[in-house]
Amino acid sequence: MNSVSTNTVEKKIPLLDLHRGFEPLEKEIKEEWDNILKSMKLLNGNNLKKFEESFSNYLGVRYAYGVSSGTASLMLGVIAINIGSGDEVILHPNCFMAAVEAIKIAGAKPVLVDTEKEGFGPDPDQIEKTISEKTKAILIVHMYGHPINVTPILDICNKHGLKLIEDCSHAHGAEYKGRKVGSFGHVGCFSCGIVKNLNAYGDAGVVVTNDENTAFRLNYLRVHGQVKKNNHVFYGFNSRLDELQAAVLRIKLKYLDEKNARRKEIARRYCEALADIKDITLPQKDEINCRSVYHQFVIRTSQRDSLAAHLKSHGIDTGVHYPIPLHLQTPWKDNNFGTYNLPRAERLAQEILSIPVFPELRDDEIDYIIESIKEFFK
Repeated sequence: MNSVSTNTVEKKIPLLDLHRGFEPLEKEIKEEWDNILKSMKLLNGNNLKKFEESFSNYLGVRYAYGVSSGTASLMLGVIAINIGSGDEVILHPNCFMAAVEAIKIAGAKPVLVDTEKEGFGPDPDQIEKTISEKTKAILIVHMYGHPINVTPILDICNKHGLKLIEDCSHAHGAEYKGRKVGSFGHVGCFSCGIVKNLNAYGDAGVVVTNDENTAFRLNYLRVHGQVKKNNHVFYGFNSRLDELQAAVLRIKLKYLDEKNARRKEIARRYCEALADIKDITLPQKDEINCRSVYHQFVIRTSQRDSLAAHLKSHGIDTGVHYPIPLHLQTPWKDNNFGTYNLPRAERLAQEILSIPVFPELRDDEIDYIIESIKEFFK
């Protein structure tokens, strides 16, 4: 291993560059925003309706509802399928805090299983052993844009009569066995925040379902349960997707597959160039069953922090998604959700490193990132 270079930084390559993604769409977005602001139809307008229709068609699901954030999509999704007080929801620990927040807000208890031996999803064998009479659902997160192996999870749900919740916030357009993720669960939850593959220019989210009764609850949970003005059928929330962000998502959805294809091309180049480095574990390759959209390109190495420092000295930004598993976070302990020994998840958190993979990354920048990583491991 080389020591961290003290040479002058040759380049500045961010983990994500929002400016580059905005420039080609600036005219189209500003024109639509101008139309919205002139009309002052800021909520429940045509942009929301068209985006919801387009997104449901894109995923191959019956219903899609724009909401205020990815966290809101999880919260409404959990509540809409009647998860509540006394219930337990099983999930894996190496994901974002929002999943636990949604379960807690619904009044249920999160229960953890360790990460699978390969990949980033939950261990199906541990799920089977963890199910109790209080278990009502399994929440899976398609981490970093890689689809989880859904079949064994669905088999467990069907065997035990459990609901499946998909968190697809990293995985817009990812496919498992030819179907888009989000279409397998009782609900599919998406963040469309500013860093996501399908991203708004503010907070935004979508929640989808194929079930008519769940759809009714989702539609009105986001507007205080108000089916007509001042006529409320249940208590809900203020969680609407406004017209400005709906317009951005409607426009960007047209280019999502193209952007995802570029991410896959960048990932392919990384995998080919770094395959011979022994202390790097690369993401699993795409197969017929699983087609990733590489929201993040995450490598694993025992020298994570030193490599990150080396790349920083070369002007290359990196990230860690996420450095502290759920069961080691302060609010988990404060809420007495239980003490866990989850060695795979804990090791994963110590080894993962995200390197730039945004679709506007230039070929010369990709070459430079590869060269800088190889330099470190010489």
